[in-house]
Amino acid sequence: MAGIEREPAEVRIPKAALDAFAVALSVRTVAMRKWPNNGLEWMYPVGTWEEAHLEVALLPGGEEVWLRMSTDRSSVAVWTIEQWWAFSGELPGATPPPA
Repeated sequence: MAGIEREPAEVRIPKAALDAFAVALSVRTVAMRKWPNNGLEWMYPVGTWEEAHLEVALLPGGEEVWLRMSTDRSSVAVWTIEQWWAFSGELPGATPPPA
């Protein structure tokens, strides 16, 4: 995303948080919140706002996906859209990515 520069950081995403997000995504029960500092809409599993959870944002242009834990929003993991499709394509009920 133009104008946003980040220092490399290690982002630890517990398997339980990734699994919870995967389940929410597969049954289409994610919520979204827009962060005012960067304007990105972050998705997270419905009903988990008060507990530690994974947040995911698709960057404008659709080439990258950012992942972060709610417990450390300053550290972001960056996946290519191909990595995201590989992950989401393994979810129950997943549909193939658009051509």
